[in-house]
Amino acid sequence: MDIGEFIDTYSDDLIYLHEARGALRTHPLIGYYAFTEYIDASFCRMLAVFMIGAIEVMLKTLLERDRVKVLEKYFRKGVSNGDRISALYSAFHDAGIPVDREVFDDYLAVKYLRNTIIHGGWKEHEKEWLDTRGFSTDTRKLTKEHLDRIEHVYQNMMFYIFLTSQAVPNAPKPKRLIKLEETVTRRVDEIGILSLRDVNRIIWNNLERIDTHILADIEKTVISERYDWTEGYSRAEIDGLGAGERKRLFYLAARRAGEEDHEPLARHRALAREALEFWHEYWQRAVAPSGLDEECIQGALQVFGSPHFKAEIPVWSVITNVTEDVAYRLVNDVLAGGGPFTKEQVVSALRAGKLAYELIPNIMPLTLFTVRLPIVDPAHTPAYLREAERALDVFQLNRAWYSCVEHHRTFADESLNFYVRIRQEFAKRPWGAR
Repeated sequence: MDIGEFIDTYSDDLIYLHEARGALRTHPLIGYYAFTEYIDASFCRMLAVFMIGAIEVMLKTLLERDRVKVLEKYFRKGVSNGDRISALYSAFHDAGIPVDREVFDDYLAVKYLRNTIIHGGWKEHEKEWLDTRGFSTDTRKLTKEHLDRIEHVYQNMMFYIFLTSQAVPNAPKPKRLIKLEETVTRRVDEIGILSLRDVNRIIWNNLERIDTHILADIEKTVISERYDWTEGYSRAEIDGLGAGERKRLFYLAARRAGEEDHEPLARHRALAREALEFWHEYWQRAVAPSGLDEECIQGALQVFGSPHFKAEIPVWSVITNVTEDVAYRLVNDVLAGGGPFTKEQVVSALRAGKLAYELIPNIMPLTLFTVRLPIVDPAHTPAYLREAERALDVFQLNRAWYSCVEHHRTFADESLNFYVRIRQEFAKRPWGAR
């Protein structure tokens, strides 16, 4: 058995469990959730099961690396869980590692809780121990307090197990109890109240999901027998095509399927129009108020695209992080040798570029409006391509700024030219053309 695999999977499961609880409690569409206590009880039950599994896998994994021979006490056969954990606790102290008895007593309680959940029934002595430790003996009534205690046990037990591989026999022993404080192990719940910036991010994320969702059906379509994008080409011919030409054939095949009302694509038409509205909303909420309008974008692109603009000058990376007076002084020093731009134009271009980088963080609007939406909803191609042109401009500004301030070079990636070409092809191809 590959133990390393299960260390990874238990670790991932515990991370996702906490993330899932946070997402459920704070999801903006969930409304007022009247059953918070049941959420915590449910996650307590799941956490108990995964936590015990994670700890026992770690115990087995580090058994061979146990320098002070503590962990083997846990795996003695024919011993009750209570005696097993007591022996493990004593073994730590005998080895001079002063672990906290409270952690081990709670670990036994969680182990009993795990057994009860897995087997769907209580054993009286286990129930009594949970009651003694202050855990609910009704698994429906576990709370955030119990969740925190289970997490506290988990982190401390993992810490103790790790210490067995680091301890040295006969080394000086710590004088104080070893444990992680609850202030360290306790997770703080987010309240889930959104800011206006969060709303913008939600809209952007939704557009990304739409883009990915539609692409999946486009990919399935162009490998189908009816719309196979490689039809008429041999394997050698396909391999000899450039990446841009292969993409072009790919999207032209998908476009034909959209024009012929191929159902897996046509079913996205209402979603495509919603995407357009979401994009308009994002632009009005996030982009327009920033001052990043068409005039600003074009002016900045002219600066970055000019052969007179020296992208390799390191000072550009600090311009957007200083006051306006300092920015103008720095630019003045750079422009002392003359040039076609004023200091105001250069500072404006750099600040516009940073806005484009922050507000349009990736290529999604360009792919969505250039190829995805015109394919699934050909009748509204002109509206989508207008937004594609605007998306191209602002994403080019994003890349120009990034290349300048992060790599000190002019943006020279010609891959975006593909979207200009395909946009022109789709624009010349009226809906209904065969």
